[in-house]
Amino acid sequence: MKKKTFNLVAGVIGGVQTIAIAVVTFVQPAYAVQINAAIGVAGTAAIEICSLFVKTE
Repeated sequence: MKKKTFNLVAGVIGGVQTIAIAVVTFVQPAYAVQINAAIGVAGTAAIEICSLFVKTE
């Protein structure tokens, strides 16, 4: 994928990650801290996986 597309995908993943953490924090289920940490790890992993497919120019 192009760098421009990667930046868009990374921004969307970051936005969804932030919204998900906000929802979990608002609802406050059991293990909310661990769930928020897992969301952060998954979001970072998704961005790193996408970075493997960026074409070098």
